[in-house]
Amino acid sequence: MKEHQKICGKIFSSAGRRPVEALISSAEFSLTRFADNVISQNVSKISTDVSIRILEGRRMAKVSTNQTDAAGLKRTVEKALWMLKFQKEDRHLLGLPKPLPVPPAGEKLYFENTAGFSPEDRAKKINETVKKTKGAGQTAYGTLDNGWSRTTVANSAGVFASHLETSATFSLTTRRGDGFGWAEELQNDVGKIDFEGVAAAAVEKAGKAVRPREIKPGKYTVILEPAAVAEMLMFMNIYGFGGRFYLEGQSFMSGKMGQKVLNEKITIEDDSLAGPCAGMPFDFEGMPRKKVVLVADGIARGVVHDRKTGLKMKTPSTGHSLPQPNTYGPIPVNVVFKKGNTEFKRMLENTREGILVTQFHYVNILKPVTLEMTGMTRNGTYFIHNGEIAYPVKNLRFTESIVGAFNRVEEAGDRLCISPSWFGKMAVPALKIQDFNFSSATQF
Repeated sequence: MKEHQKICGKIFSSAGRRPVEALISSAEFSLTRFADNVISQNVSKISTDVSIRILEGRRMAKVSTNQTDAAGLKRTVEKALWMLKFQKEDRHLLGLPKPLPVPPAGEKLYFENTAGFSPEDRAKKINETVKKTKGAGQTAYGTLDNGWSRTTVANSAGVFASHLETSATFSLTTRRGDGFGWAEELQNDVGKIDFEGVAAAAVEKAGKAVRPREIKPGKYTVILEPAAVAEMLMFMNIYGFGGRFYLEGQSFMSGKMGQKVLNEKITIEDDSLAGPCAGMPFDFEGMPRKKVVLVADGIARGVVHDRKTGLKMKTPSTGHSLPQPNTYGPIPVNVVFKKGNTEFKRMLENTREGILVTQFHYVNILKPVTLEMTGMTRNGTYFIHNGEIAYPVKNLRFTESIVGAFNRVEEAGDRLCISPSWFGKMAVPALKIQDFNFSSATQF
């Protein structure tokens, strides 16, 4: 943090009395990649990136650099001042915020063992995994990464907020002939990753995915595992729960606050201060983040705000600004989809006929208001008959409204899994959904 304080001092000194904001991100990230059961790549990166935003009246200029010595920072500030002369006035531009008390992070998010997890440590875990996949007659592919990051937001009006955390992710794909399986786990503490569990899950899926059959497109009952649910929820977070989209009438919740918008089994919150998705307790303007209930028992309860959308709604910022300026407005980044009370095994047993989906990929939004999306299944898609996995099926393309699908939820799993998201993470359960639309078969 001291190094970030020094950088801020140099920036403010070079800017003189002009309003200036500094966003500093330092990180050390290391990754080991493996394919065909052998380690194929090992990389490590240490970086510090600085974004400087200078205001003058209704004009603003923003520049970035990775040169943090005094001369480099001075040149960057001078570049911003030169750019400032050519900027058009923005009557909606807000001045820099004054400091507000930022609550301490509610969870421990920095772990020395994760920051110091070495290439040898990663190689050991990967080799243990490869032994298991070889023993099952399968081939392993994937990555194991770890690192730390520090984010600091400061401005000349007195804001200074800094956050430090670690993270580690183990992602594994296994292959047996034409059958693929996948599993992944993300943790702040690498010691909490269940490497054996990840390997066992991927191996089991690949073993059951051999010789997939083709089935007709149509509407099926589906059981979506958490990774597939997270892919859908990420788009809902961006286009559905942000203050800007809400104000512009682009959100499925626009004009429906207090009304039922999703199935009554669904409660979704954003909480950076406690729980499974705890994270940075301030936003990218240094404003304190607040817990926001987005949907409660299917009822629209709130959206997140930065200072700009909060001003328009005559409500305080909830602390969800992205780096300014941006085209998205505020979005939730520490989202928890509340778990249900159905064990995954029971969810399967309760299904007479349906499709089990491990993961989606190549997902794109088609209609932002209804959140209609299209994408494909991947790494383990199976047909369910009389409560059991009957056989694997070839990958399918889906075209479906998230809002519609989340209104047809029949059961929610009793266990949350963590998935990465924009600037944060999500905790989601498995879901059983009726009449999920698979629009076509794929060629792979």
